[in-house]
Amino acid sequence: MTLESDIEMVRERVSDTQALYREVCALMFFRYGETPTANRLYQLVRKGSMSAPAKALRDFWVEVREKTRVDVGRPDLPAEVAAAAGELAANLWRLSSDAANAGLEVFRQDAQAELAAARERASNAELQRTEASRKAEQAADTAVALGQQIGALEARLVELQTANDMLTKQLALSKEEIAAGAVALADARRDFAEELAKLRQSHDQNEQRLAAAEKRALLEIESERAAAARVRKEWQAINERTTLVEAEHRSERDALRDALATAKAELAASAARCSEIDALSAEKDALLAERLAASELLRQRVDTLALRLEAARADTTLGRPHPHLGRRSRSRVKADAQGRASIDLSGGPFVRRPSGQKP
Repeated sequence: MTLESDIEMVRERVSDTQALYREVCALMFFRYGETPTANRLYQLVRKGSMSAPAKALRDFWVEVREKTRVDVGRPDLPAEVAAAAGELAANLWRLSSDAANAGLEVFRQDAQAELAAARERASNAELQRTEASRKAEQAADTAVALGQQIGALEARLVELQTANDMLTKQLALSKEEIAAGAVALADARRDFAEELAKLRQSHDQNEQRLAAAEKRALLEIESERAAAARVRKEWQAINERTTLVEAEHRSERDALRDALATAKAELAASAARCSEIDALSAEKDALLAERLAASELLRQRVDTLALRLEAARADTTLGRPHPHLGRRSRSRVKADAQGRASIDLSGGPFVRRPSGQKP
């Protein structure tokens, strides 16, 4: 079968344009060993626009890469584990490739052995046929004498020809099998070369990522060491400051305790003095209140006497008694004047109240 006939069969099965282009890509790449291109796909299918085979080709390569990708684990695995997984996948691929090559080599050796045996049988048949021809010539010379042997030789010749045809067919089949094995070997070598190139590229990328991760780890370790040294120095400084502050606190506490004891003693003495002063102040306030009351009474009496005196002076000046004052009143004024003259204002000390203090 040819590629065009396979495409016609696929066209009958698949109606979707993208699916048809992907099927044709798979046929070209996997069955016929051709690398599909957009122009080649469009020439073979002749369906849709020029963007359809390009999109189908991109989807096909994405699918092939996804199916042939070696997954070495999750992205958050350590670099050593990822590297070990990559090496394991590479070893598995190498072992499987070696096993396939060994099987192909055994098949090739068997095919070569069968081909050599077939060639040997063909050579023997050729020799036998030559011998039969020679014998036939001899039989022709001796036809009269060997007439009966001719039929047997002819039958033998037919058998040999049949065997030769069978050997020829087997040789053709062996050649076809050898050709198919060679094609399969070429495909396997090409696939192995592609996978080996991908693995080498992946190995180089992994080595680069590992080197970058190692550099980052070293930088982080150095930064952590520097941070630890700074923290250690700060801790020592804090311990020293704490010790100094504790010593100062103890000294201040002792001084404050002594000052508190002194203050308590002074407070007790001050309280006693305040009690005495309060008692004296109470006594003085009582005495002051009494003297203020007496002073107010005396002031009222003085004012009254002054009024009466003014009235008497007015009457004396005019030479007549006051119309409202009789003899009894004049005698009372005289007595009040005498009494005022006899008031003693020096009975006690006059206490001057400070300014702003209420009685």
